[in-house]
Amino acid sequence: MAVLIALLTACASTRIEDGHPLVREAPESEVAKVYFIRPRTERTMGFADNRLPVEADRFHLMTLAKGEYTMVPMVPGTVWISVTSMTHWGPRNEIKEMSRSRQFEFKAGETYFIVFNLVDGEFRGAFFLPEAVDIYTAGELTRNMLPVGRARKAPISSLEG
Repeated sequence: MAVLIALLTACASTRIEDGHPLVREAPESEVAKVYFIRPRTERTMGFADNRLPVEADRFHLMTLAKGEYTMVPMVPGTVWISVTSMTHWGPRNEIKEMSRSRQFEFKAGETYFIVFNLVDGEFRGAFFLPEAVDIYTAGELTRNMLPVGRARKAPISSLEG
């Protein structure tokens, strides 16, 4: 039973591509610390509950599980963050891919918080919108969330002052 639980947990967890060209292990003064946050939903949302593929400048960066957040040390500069998900769409309940992108400016030595907010467009489908938030909003959102990856050593709650 414990093995089954471990396997299910491993399948649902966030995974980061450490080989991504914008991910860099370096002193904090040389990179931007970017927290990626995926809140839980109020109810079951079908396809929108699946792990969320996230790209940075058109390269796969991670898959982010619902109710988890992580931190990625990124190369400073202008970055397009894109997120793609499947949804039920239209009057015939067809399956459609939905994608949204937003440009962010990251500076060395700074910390950023990006939340993937679910927008439920009802028959127009559900999609995720990447949005920057401040540390206080990030702290509230992640209060009961699971920090994964590098965020386990530097959870958002440790940054709030």
